[in-house]
Amino acid sequence: MDTQPQAQSITPAWKVFTAIGFAGVVGAAVTYFRDGSTAAVIAGMIVLAIGLPLTVWSILRMLRENREHRLHWWRTPPVNPRNVDLARAVGITTTIFGALTIWLNTTGSAPWWLAAIFTAILIVLFGATVAVHNIRLRRRT
Repeated sequence: MDTQPQAQSITPAWKVFTAIGFAGVVGAAVTYFRDGSTAAVIAGMIVLAIGLPLTVWSILRMLRENREHRLHWWRTPPVNPRNVDLARAVGITTTIFGALTIWLNTTGSAPWWLAAIFTAILIVLFGATVAVHNIRLRRRT
């Protein structure tokens, strides 16, 4: 049985940058309307409803594909399924812009640290997911 490492199938950079650019344009357009209207809040919810599932799906798929591999904190995972990085890039960008749009249109003078707490929660949840994956892997081996 041959146990050669699988080849990385990373999405081409032009696709990722185009998707991030598109998500950025959509996010900038949605956050441009800061009049507190219902339409702006609904648009933010739609953008958030697109971004959050994409982010969660990309993370879960990365964990599933790397079931037998330890995930490194600052490197590409050993098995990197195609289009997972694309989904993650678009998902994170649209999640941030959707949350920002809702925040800007529902609270007139919300403190900046509220957005910082939301971002910190997302980072901690992702870090905890990777840590739990690595701990489970260590216990199995």
